[in-house]
Amino acid sequence: MNIQPVRQYATVENGFIHIQLPKDFVAKRVELIIVPLEDEPNQLSSFQQFLLDSPEMSDEEFETIQEKRSHLNQWK
Repeated sequence: MNIQPVRQYATVENGFIHIQLPKDFVAKRVELIIVPLEDEPNQLSSFQQFLLDSPEMSDEEFETIQEKRSHLNQWK
């Protein structure tokens, strides 16, 4: 079975939503999960904002961590 996920945002009008599927979408049955969106779709979640505000790791720091991790994995 080839799973072809489709993600779309739709507006509820009189209790209905209308979704246009791609022409190559061939499934006869689908599962829908309806999740309410905030009024401002561009607003970042607090977790997303936390990630953006967090300090970045340099390539050198990342390599150091990888080396230490590799060394520790030798003891398993």
